[in-house]
Amino acid sequence: MRVLKRLPFLCALGVPAFVVGLSAQQPVRPAATPSELDSGKKLFVQRCSVCHLPPLGPAEPRSYARSLTGVVKSPEIEAAARLVIQRGIPSRMPGFQYGLQPNEIDSIVAYLRTLK
Repeated sequence: MRVLKRLPFLCALGVPAFVVGLSAQQPVRPAATPSELDSGKKLFVQRCSVCHLPPLGPAEPRSYARSLTGVVKSPEIEAAARLVIQRGIPSRMPGFQYGLQPNEIDSIVAYLRTLK
């Protein structure tokens, strides 16, 4: 039932609905280490904050893309976030599969889990 509530979010990200089934096949990840979280935060600030954090100036009151605070709450959403970071969303977000290593993407997702 919880997955059905998140389905519009997954589709809005441009991720096919089959991602939900794929996440059940993924092993449970252990808790992230402080080093991994620190790395994920740095990568997020470098690669993602331009669009996903509000601008500093008063002329632009909102961010260009949605805030990611509190979004990554379940293994299904984690798997979807990982795919979106890798592949991007056509005409909305670049993919980083060639610019980031898989462990760097994992670090970003681990950091996103901490955002409340």
